[in-house]
Amino acid sequence: MAVQSNNDWDPLEEIFVGTAKGAVLPTMDPSVRSFSYATYSEEELKGLEGPHDKQIMEEAEEDLEILSDTLTKIGIKVHRPTPTDHSVEFSSPDWTTTGWYSFCPRDLLLPLDNMIIECSSPMRARQYETRVYYDYLYQQMKEGVQWIKSPAPILKDDLYQFDDLSVPTVKNNEIVWEAPNIVRLGKDLLYQVSNTGSLLGYEWLKTIVEPRGYKLHLAEDFYFFAHFDSTVIPLRPGLVMFNAERCTPDHYPKIFESWDKIFVGMEDLVAPNANLPNGVSPCSPWIGMNLLSINENCVVIDKDQEPLMRILDKYGIESVACPARQARSMSGGFHCNTLDVKRKGGLESYFD
Repeated sequence: MAVQSNNDWDPLEEIFVGTAKGAVLPTMDPSVRSFSYATYSEEELKGLEGPHDKQIMEEAEEDLEILSDTLTKIGIKVHRPTPTDHSVEFSSPDWTTTGWYSFCPRDLLLPLDNMIIECSSPMRARQYETRVYYDYLYQQMKEGVQWIKSPAPILKDDLYQFDDLSVPTVKNNEIVWEAPNIVRLGKDLLYQVSNTGSLLGYEWLKTIVEPRGYKLHLAEDFYFFAHFDSTVIPLRPGLVMFNAERCTPDHYPKIFESWDKIFVGMEDLVAPNANLPNGVSPCSPWIGMNLLSINENCVVIDKDQEPLMRILDKYGIESVACPARQARSMSGGFHCNTLDVKRKGGLESYFD
């Protein structure tokens, strides 16, 4: 079946689930520091590259197997990327790096109806990460799916800054963005400017999607450190969940003005463990909010997030609990770990 996915809540039919196999900690360069470790000093990050701890890898893969089996039993078709050795070095004329992983299919492919857009990641280590999906993408192209690739970025050192963390660490020098910088809301798309998405990325994407009938909305000054899917989580038309540290009743993307809002604070979460050396983590405890919707009334959620499950239950949303023991160490919860390529439902407008 050809790709068709327009939001995060229509009934899920087909999905990719990532893999931890072959993952490494990538070459520590400004692009990796900007993406995952901007608040840490260079001293704290020394040696944080190369093979992962064996327990982290094994538990991460075990939990993705459980997720895959759970989705399959629900009746969802599950694809897995072919394991790849991401320790292999590659170069541009300006830098050399290893890869990173295939743990987060969500990050570099943006499905919009029957189109998939490959992103321009600001991390050097991710420049060939989508290759594990190319067999699938070629097949989809033959079935009529539009496959578009965002311009390849250059990623010189002068793209990144660490002097002022009140603004993004990625300067507006290039078209760089990743798919979770975008919140899909049918014909409306919300684009977050952050360490993983420049304003030029917004301007490029606008030239692609708006002639196709979409409206791209800009979100700035909410959260700069990477993606938006632990900050703004639409659960169904008319209901959105916000990270209460980054959004408040007076400060949230105004596209949601008429929607019911759930503000989730850290008191509503159980902080996942960070298991990298020196207590370093590539993402915050808010990864506990990162969930996958099966439909408007059911989500897959980290089994430790019982307080959040109780909140969702008040809104008639059932939680399917699965383990996510290494979400914080590997930088990815269940939304990150997956890529829904087919949901039952068409392209609609929810804001007319």
